[in-house]
Amino acid sequence: MSTTKQPGRPKGRHNTKPTKQEVAGYFELLRGAADAGDVNAAAKLIELNILERTRHEQ
Repeated sequence: MSTTKQPGRPKGRHNTKPTKQEVAGYFELLRGAADAGDVNAAAKLIELNILERTRHEQ
């Protein structure tokens, strides 16, 4: 076994995209935080909405 550090990502779990169900859950978390008064969560929801609208216009 080598003790030298190898460049790059460590071996093991591959990069995985969240499922649609997980993303929907994250949106619900953001929405709940925004409804509870979290300004950063509200700002992120606005940002995501703007990004989604501009994506559909292209």
